[in-house]
Amino acid sequence: MSSGRHSPRTATRPLEEGTPTQRAIARAARELFERSGYEGTSVREIAAAAGVDAALVIRHYGSKEELFVRVIGFDEHFAPQLDGPLELVGTRLADYVLDPTHDRMRRTLTALLYASDHQNVRTDLQATMRRLLVDRLSARMHGADTVLRAWLVSAQLLGLVHSWDAVDTDHATAAQRTHVANLYGAAIQQLITPPT
Repeated sequence: MSSGRHSPRTATRPLEEGTPTQRAIARAARELFERSGYEGTSVREIAAAAGVDAALVIRHYGSKEELFVRVIGFDEHFAPQLDGPLELVGTRLADYVLDPTHDRMRRTLTALLYASDHQNVRTDLQATMRRLLVDRLSARMHGADTVLRAWLVSAQLLGLVHSWDAVDTDHATAAQRTHVANLYGAAIQQLITPPT
């Protein structure tokens, strides 16, 4: 996590904790950040959507960057995909990322990626990927450079999220998603269980 005032959290914690005002600000901020991105969202817009004065947003969260880091997050999405036979994890991860029911998770990761030029956001994204994926995956892997290879898996998944989000995937068929998951999963698997 970054060294700011926020603490480690899951996707839902900032939206459920605090006063009614804080919860309203967090809900409005998450919706606006997911829809318009970090740069496209102002503190005034968040305040208006939450029905509060902009000064209250700053008072409760410190800055727009701090608010972004607090509300854009997600629960342990990847954990179940890392279980089971290690030689199937690559395709399981790619298939999970492309699953249409995980649209909110992809939007969250995309928002983090687009805002990662801000230090707190970049630090939060790194800490999130370490917690959700890198530490658990590298502990299961064998051979040299397991942590580095797990980070590269993380980078490939973030690349898939970004590229899938950038193309018109609303009309992708289940067969097309499966084909992409298999192709991408095979590339990821090379890092998880490299050929000997």
